[in-house]
Amino acid sequence: MNSIRSIWQSRLEDHIKESRSYLKYMLNDHLMIVLIFLFAGGATWYSGWLKTMPENFPSYLVMALLLALILSSSYVRTFLKEPDFVFLLPIEAKMEPYLKNAFRYSFVSQLFFLVAVSIIFIPLYIKVSGKPFSFLLFLLVQLLIYKWWNLAVEWRVTYFNDSTMIILDKIGRFAINFAGVYVVLRSLYVYSIIVYVIMAAVLIWFTARAKKKSFKWERHIANEIQRKQRFYRIANLFTDVPHLRKQAKRRKYMDWMLKLIPYEQNKTFQYMYARAFIRSNDYFGLAIRLTVISALIILYFSANQWITAGLIAFAVFLTGIQLTPLYGHFSQLSLPELYPVKKERKASSFFTLLKSILIIQAALLVLISLFKMQWAGSLAGMVASLLLIFGILPPYFSRRLKKMNG
Repeated sequence: MNSIRSIWQSRLEDHIKESRSYLKYMLNDHLMIVLIFLFAGGATWYSGWLKTMPENFPSYLVMALLLALILSSSYVRTFLKEPDFVFLLPIEAKMEPYLKNAFRYSFVSQLFFLVAVSIIFIPLYIKVSGKPFSFLLFLLVQLLIYKWWNLAVEWRVTYFNDSTMIILDKIGRFAINFAGVYVVLRSLYVYSIIVYVIMAAVLIWFTARAKKKSFKWERHIANEIQRKQRFYRIANLFTDVPHLRKQAKRRKYMDWMLKLIPYEQNKTFQYMYARAFIRSNDYFGLAIRLTVISALIILYFSANQWITAGLIAFAVFLTGIQLTPLYGHFSQLSLPELYPVKKERKASSFFTLLKSILIIQAALLVLISLFKMQWAGSLAGMVASLLLIFGILPPYFSRRLKKMNG
């Protein structure tokens, strides 16, 4: 038993140590400044919006929906590794202390995001419900119960191989979470009791059936690898991550973009960077997500033209920073060093591609703002973006690339 507990303690310490080593690069001065501005701007906008909030705004539905999504995304971190399938499998019957610690750690570590979102909702809830501040403690206790229940059910579902069961679990838990949180927010206690009875029945049913099934080592190890790789991909935007497993998609439908690059020797790296950007989930997916999120914010939440201009420029700036690691995409390969192309061409090819991506992004966001008839904001956003792309970002990127090369 003590050896099992020591294994868990060792895994947890390694995880914390590794996370800290990357977080010191991720939470750098530049990002902290951006986060401070975002927090201040968001708080100001939120306060103003609450004062002018439409009476028919579905406050309870929105709060229940977002909290249900957070609760439904619960999972248990096991920190299992691929060799465990060989070395720990013989002592599977003695793994209970290890798995209990994994459950406790997952519950505590995932509370931060749930509590943070709940705090954001406090002003909205007090405004629409008129409840005293002390009532919020009761709501927090309910959310903690829902969080524990989601983790408990999700853990038992991992014992099933049936993909249909897994899908039904996700849909069912989301529906229960949504209904339960909604009735709690509306103080409908009779319905809340009914939801708790359903939750207890679901947990008992899964517990009884999970006891008859074996521990799915392959699934837990695969899930753990997937979560670590997700963290590595985010950390790789700020520093080199040697453990990152590169993922690529063919995306044949985008090959026409590569044909726009002339078939010339001095365009070698421009073609390689364009190909890497299009086929890499890390870069292409990131640019798409930032563009879509920025477009949705501009379309549905930005009522001020100058805020729209700031959002366009900020999206361009953030995308440029996040795409900087693309420059070192081929750093682990020795073959590109043999290409008969000057080293200066590598940097210039990267900047050419980066500027093209940012110009396209800025143009799309400007078109979105024009759709809202925000003419001044669109023009200001385009001018600010071009100033960033051609004036401010090039020297900034040059300094960062020198650090990456040095």
